[in-house]
Amino acid sequence: MKKRIVSLFLCAALALPLGCFPARAAGVADVPQREKAAVLKELEVMVGDETGALHLERGVTRAEFTKLLIAASPYRDAVGESANTDPYPDVSYRDWYAPYVRAAVDAGLVKGDEQGWFHPQATITLQEGATMAVRLLGYQDSDFPAPWPAGQLALYHSLDLDQGVAAQGGTDLLTRGDCLHLFYDLLCAPTKTGTSYVNLLGHTLNDEGVVDVPALFRVEQEGPIPLTGAWESLLPFAPADALIYRDGERAELSELREYDLLYWAKDQAILFATGNSQSAMGQLTAAVDGPVVAQGSAWKNSIPFALTSDTPVTRNGARAAVSDIRDLDVIYWSEYAQALYVYAKTVTGTVEAVTPSLAAPTAVTIAGVSYPLETFEAQYAFSDLGSFRKGDAVKLLLGRTGGVAAVRSLGEDETVTQVGVVAALESRTYTDNDEEPYAARVIVLTAADGQRYAYPYPWQDADDFEPGELVEVTVSSRQTQVRRLSRASLRGTVNAQATALGDLPLSPDVEILDTYGKTATKSVYPSRLAGVTLSSDMVRCYRTDETGAITALILNDVTGDLHSYGILTDLETFNSAMYLQSVLTLDLGGQQQVLPISDVAFPAQEGPICVMMDGQELKNVRSLTKVDRVALDGQAAVAGSDRYPLADNVAYYIYDRNAGSASSAYTLASRSQVLAEGYTLSAWYDTPPSQGGRVRVVLAQK
Repeated sequence: MKKRIVSLFLCAALALPLGCFPARAAGVADVPQREKAAVLKELEVMVGDETGALHLERGVTRAEFTKLLIAASPYRDAVGESANTDPYPDVSYRDWYAPYVRAAVDAGLVKGDEQGWFHPQATITLQEGATMAVRLLGYQDSDFPAPWPAGQLALYHSLDLDQGVAAQGGTDLLTRGDCLHLFYDLLCAPTKTGTSYVNLLGHTLNDEGVVDVPALFRVEQEGPIPLTGAWESLLPFAPADALIYRDGERAELSELREYDLLYWAKDQAILFATGNSQSAMGQLTAAVDGPVVAQGSAWKNSIPFALTSDTPVTRNGARAAVSDIRDLDVIYWSEYAQALYVYAKTVTGTVEAVTPSLAAPTAVTIAGVSYPLETFEAQYAFSDLGSFRKGDAVKLLLGRTGGVAAVRSLGEDETVTQVGVVAALESRTYTDNDEEPYAARVIVLTAADGQRYAYPYPWQDADDFEPGELVEVTVSSRQTQVRRLSRASLRGTVNAQATALGDLPLSPDVEILDTYGKTATKSVYPSRLAGVTLSSDMVRCYRTDETGAITALILNDVTGDLHSYGILTDLETFNSAMYLQSVLTLDLGGQQQVLPISDVAFPAQEGPICVMMDGQELKNVRSLTKVDRVALDGQAAVAGSDRYPLADNVAYYIYDRNAGSASSAYTLASRSQVLAEGYTLSAWYDTPPSQGGRVRVVLAQK
């Protein structure tokens, strides 16, 4: 008979209107206990003891459950430090739980027994806890026609509030572990009005109907760092011990991918990964702080972590150490990566323009080059509130983006010297402090860093300079001086690490410029010269610092990277007593070009060639040297034990000897096409690798 009565109670409960029994939350059963615990800790529903332990095996008193109930409710912020009156005869206003019981009574969430007692120290039962939970969802006792607790328990099961709860019978006692599951399930349940309960607390569910953990922890997320290198050591917990989410979904450690962007919630040991983010670089950049300008040792106080000899330092793009940082270096840092990013690039000269206005400057022009103002400090310095004006001799300290991070006055006796080649002599228009235009003649310098600078200079002192000449420009607070340089004698081999040329070390900030003719120039990285032996006629000029390290190096056509490479498909020569006329047909990167040439013969024949131009003037066309039957291995062509480095822009061609004409015999191809089965490869280089040469053309032939 007892079972029959319970069944009738359930039927009566299930006779409620459909709106009282919303759809079940499909994903709650799949949420691991650890995730539930992290959510309840973050919401301060179950916070654990001083160590964070939740003691899930312990029983829960009615007083303790009432505190959990209020902590999981919209009323939690209204709880006072104490109650003014006794909520129940057995609950004194002096008891620690009295404010929570008072708040629960006022909200209609709890009731005493028939005698009016609350029994705060009694262990709570499932039917009592379920009743309080459905009241929190907006249901009243009057909503259930069946005698208590049948209707409440029926709704409790229908809403999936039982997922993970070990207690089954209505009189079973609840543990803290049962409460963890019950209150998490409550967050995911719909209220009587149909909205998700967690929305009342200001949070959201994801598409699976469970608490959106990445959104919940978004404010507390630290980072980011990219998943590369020793990324595990940068986290405050072991990744193997973490809850992991990738692109908003629960994931395993093995599902993370290199260069995922990582954030974390330290207190709960949760790792959030973002893959294939279009804005990842911007997010990483935003996580880099600074800058601060190195001056003495005071700058170290601005870094929010301890600096040691092991602190990762990148200076001008190269690996360095804290001890390598010099005065006026511009320093940025990543607190999460515990690393420094240092820039030692300066520009010295006279302020020619501040744009668009002194009220809101965004750029400054020095030596004909406009530099954006990267920081507020720099903007302030050149504003009408700052101290720098047109005509001032200054030193710009450039930052991460190439803009101005800071500015310093050029000292009375301070000079800065640049070496380079004359690019042009020009006349330009400037404006004075009153914004009146005036004309000035300038000498344009291509400096060793590859940048062009224009220095106003008296024409009578500069009219004998020619494009391509070596010059030295010295800038001081008083004047700009230009003088012609003679060739410097230097020879030796650049070591494999590209840190020394013969007996002279290369400065970490060395600037190298390769030149050809009067106008062709190209900035060169030291690594491009690794293993190259330089003869005296390959070095035009060099400069060293006080330690003897080379800081500037100007070369004479060492790398060959200033020239064009392709195929000479046809050469016709017309020779008469009056003149020599040649017509060259070229394929340069798949583009056909016809060049008529008078009164000169070039040492070239049909096949791969090098075309050497000085501005618009054709200076030479010469054939490349062949290495037969090679294999491609990474960035090298291999023939036996010999390796020939490939140029970065090596041209691949397929050669068909049976084509009707030479112009149709060569077809521009890709690397994958020439590696197809059945082709024999030949490599064509300009000069031997030991002299800076590279393989410029690879021919594939059946």
